[in-house]
Amino acid sequence: MDIGVISILLFGSMFLLLASGLPVAFVLGGLATVFTAIFWGPESLFIIVARTYSMMSTTTLVAAPLFVLMATVLERSGVAEDLFEMMYRWSGGVKGGLAVGTVFACTLIAAMSGIASTGVVVMGVMALPAMLKRGYDKRIATGCILAGGVLGPLIPPSIALVLYGTIAQVSIGGLFAGGMGAGMLCSLLIIGYILIKCHMNPELGPPIPLEERSDWGAKVASLKGVILPLLLITAVLGSIYSGIATPTEAAAVGAFGAFVCSAIHRRLNWELLKSVAYTTIKVQGFMMWILFAAQAFAAVYMGLGASRMVIRLVETYEIGWWTMLIAIQVVWFLLGLVIDAWSILMITLPILLPILPLYGFDPLWLGVLYAVNTQTGYLTPPFGTMLFMMKGIAPKEVTMNDIYRSIVPFVATQLVCLALCIIFPKIVTWLPDLLFK
Repeated sequence: MDIGVISILLFGSMFLLLASGLPVAFVLGGLATVFTAIFWGPESLFIIVARTYSMMSTTTLVAAPLFVLMATVLERSGVAEDLFEMMYRWSGGVKGGLAVGTVFACTLIAAMSGIASTGVVVMGVMALPAMLKRGYDKRIATGCILAGGVLGPLIPPSIALVLYGTIAQVSIGGLFAGGMGAGMLCSLLIIGYILIKCHMNPELGPPIPLEERSDWGAKVASLKGVILPLLLITAVLGSIYSGIATPTEAAAVGAFGAFVCSAIHRRLNWELLKSVAYTTIKVQGFMMWILFAAQAFAAVYMGLGASRMVIRLVETYEIGWWTMLIAIQVVWFLLGLVIDAWSILMITLPILLPILPLYGFDPLWLGVLYAVNTQTGYLTPPFGTMLFMMKGIAPKEVTMNDIYRSIVPFVATQLVCLALCIIFPKIVTWLPDLLFK
């Protein structure tokens, strides 16, 4: 059967089953199994086992559960409370200042955790009620938390970049350095939008009343809240960039540092250990099932001739550099509407890798573009997991409609960031070139 027809059947079945509500891992793994049995016979099912075992034995993936553990401990350690206190004292007197401070806190949390949910959960619990209490517009308040929280998969130590580097055989340290530049740009664009919007309409984000503002002594004292986060970030990223540790070893340093932070805040106890162990196992198990299923799906599709089809299309129709780049970004964005970023990576990257040399795409640059692009998937319905997470922790007066409407301008800022990283590649490549060349 022609690979074009197979592609229509395979992806048509995938979207149909996803629309029915089946879990992503079952859809991808089930289709891989069925199509393997149909086209190669039942005796070829060992391919799925072999690919799964190959992924299980990839040592760099050990970094993923360690970063999840680090994020889970930090979520309960008390570090975020100090960050919020510092942000409240320094930025509360500015129009939109609490929202700006929340994005800044989310950026630091992203640089400590590497996943999206940590910043959304922690700031959703602490910052959202504080902003609503002081008259902030519900859409600004929820949108800034969601947009700041999803910087986690972009700003190192990003689990998504660890996975990309493992599959594409790209320096994870270099990806982390590139993600730092893009992540800082995205954070600044979000902050800039909030400041401009609240300057034009102060009622959206009114400043804290004069009588509630802190004096300089309290502001300086609150700076102690950024000491532990900065030390932890320096320990994790500094050990990678200096060559002292591999990303996997740096993840262990980060996990240990998170426990130290928890001990300093007197939160380290048996209950915390049980809770974080359970959460880490649950998140990692969920992630690995998706990765195993997506890897099997990609292996079957590649074995049926997907790479040859793509190369043939490129050579036949002479697809231009810009056309191909934009097509990749559009496919990633559309897939982000229905499946998670990890599945997108596992399905599309094996197809893309053979054509990268044809176009001269820098795989490091493309990896950071992937992280910038697919972070929008956390905010765009129907798959947007962070939207439903926000609804679960938000006060009752914040409706699902408010949450949907809140993310529109912030998704636009993420797309602007993506466009800038495409037009000016040095935003991504400058720091990796400086540190690793």
